[in-house]
Amino acid sequence: GIGGTFQYGYNISIINAPASYIQGFMNTTWLERMGAPLDSNMVLLLWSFTVSAYPLGGLTGAVAAGPMAIMLGRKMSLLLNNGFVIIAAALSGCSRMAKSFEMIMLSRFFTGVNAGVSMNIQPMYLAESAPKKLRGAVALTSASFTALGLVLGQVVGLRELLGGEESWPFLLASNVVPALIQLTALPWFPESPRYLLIDRGDKESCI
Repeated sequence: GIGGTFQYGYNISIINAPASYIQGFMNTTWLERMGAPLDSNMVLLLWSFTVSAYPLGGLTGAVAAGPMAIMLGRKMSLLLNNGFVIIAAALSGCSRMAKSFEMIMLSRFFTGVNAGVSMNIQPMYLAESAPKKLRGAVALTSASFTALGLVLGQVVGLRELLGGEESWPFLLASNVVPALIQLTALPWFPESPRYLLIDRGDKESCI
C-alpha cells in the first residue's frame, strides 16, 4: 500500500500547501522569459492546468492498468508503476532550477498516471493474494493507505517542514520516498495466484 493507494492520497494533498509559491514561481518565470508579468487570470489558468494534469494522468493510468495487469502481472505492474513517480519527482524537484513551470505540469501528469494504475492494480493484487478469511480486511487496507497518504501529505506540507517558499520543490519530489520503499520491499512478495493460473497457465507456480 505504501507505493500504491498511499501515493494517490499523498499526491492529492501535497499540492495544496505550496499553491501560492508555485503561482509566484510561474509569474516570475514568465517575467524573466517575456519581460512582462502575467495577469492574475493567466496565472490562475496555468495553475488550473497544473492541477488538472493530475486527474488527466489518472485517467490515462486507469485505462492502461487493465492491459498492464494481464501482460505484466500484478506485482510487476506495481513495480514498474513506481517509474512514473521517479520521473515525476525528478521533474518537479528540478523545476525551479530549470526555471520551467511546464516541468511541474508534466510531473503532475506522471504522478496521476501512477495513481491511476495503483488504484486499480493494488486492490486487485491484494484481493487475489490474500487468504480467503482475510480477503475483506486486506482489500480494505487500500482505503486506509489512501487516508494515511492524505494525512501525511498535509503534515509534510506544513511550512515548518517542506511547505515553505524555499522547500516546495522538495515537497513535490518527496513522493519518490514511498516509491523507493515499494521498489525495495515488493520484489520479496509473491505474484498473484490468479494471474499465474488464469493469465499464464502456470498451475505449479500458482499452487
